[in-house]
Amino acid sequence: MNLLDTLISDEKKCDRKFYSAGPYWKHKNLKTIVEIKKNGIQNFRGTNNSIGTSFTDNLVCDIRKELNWKGRFLSKIFSLPLINKIFDLQLKQTKNYLQEYLKAISIIYRSNENVQKLVRKYKFENTVNFGCEKKFNSKDNQETSIVYVDMAHRIDVLSSQFDFTKIKSFFEIGGGFGANVHFLVTNFPNINKIIYLDIAPNIYLGTEYLRYHYKDAVKDYLTTKKLDKISFSGKDELEIFCIPPWEIEKLEIEVDHFHNAASFVEMTNETIENYVKFIKKFKTKGISLISYDRFSNKTINPENLNSFFDNKLNIQRHSQIIDDYNQKLIYLYK
Repeated sequence: MNLLDTLISDEKKCDRKFYSAGPYWKHKNLKTIVEIKKNGIQNFRGTNNSIGTSFTDNLVCDIRKELNWKGRFLSKIFSLPLINKIFDLQLKQTKNYLQEYLKAISIIYRSNENVQKLVRKYKFENTVNFGCEKKFNSKDNQETSIVYVDMAHRIDVLSSQFDFTKIKSFFEIGGGFGANVHFLVTNFPNINKIIYLDIAPNIYLGTEYLRYHYKDAVKDYLTTKKLDKISFSGKDELEIFCIPPWEIEKLEIEVDHFHNAASFVEMTNETIENYVKFIKKFKTKGISLISYDRFSNKTINPENLNSFFDNKLNIQRHSQIIDDYNQKLIYLYK
């Protein structure tokens, strides 16, 4: 837990206006810390775990795990005689519904023609570790993560604008739990210089996930905090720097491609402006942003992201891989 504790401690000392969680994420992060310390991360992608709600592919069965201190208070109430029996029955019923949903979506993905095209086109290796339950068996009977196929679809859409076989350095802000980086490195080994940045404690989960796959190629915050500057070596080998937001000020790099999926719309304007300042500083050649096609009082209109990039981004809407969902994703790119 040394890495996690150091991230939490140093996050309190950074410029919180730019580098700490905003209103959308603050309460989620508190819950994530409690869950990691209580249960570890070995099954963070399962239905009995709420560590990664909103940035991993887990499905939550017990709502109490989402409510921080309120949930712990409710747990005491629900432990009372009779009430605990009723609530346990409800949890069992909810679990049954979740399992039926997982069976149904597995069948949909296994039989979908768009999914099968992607399975034939791309490699999906070791995608269901850490207790993943949202998955399907492809026709060669290989277990495949649904979220990885969704990411493959996004990369496939972006491939009409970018040649990923010619990208060497890649910078991602808000990379979920590291699955997108894992997918890209698996399919495009030419992408071997990577900066993966996320808020604490999410970056802890992503660091350990990528370390599981790439071992010593992953450089964590315990390493980078000792450095005066962060830059890639001249060696043609894989390097993945997993850094919290405040470490962006140490980066001395040039970037072939910058990517962000969904998280920019969940930040404050000041935070986005600060990140874009650095993206420009790094002489970034290609930019891709993806967002869900909706916003609320806690998020911003995804189309407004264009203004942060001097209105030079192209905007397109594309269906998700399962068209019947009738939901679009907004792609902004240059």
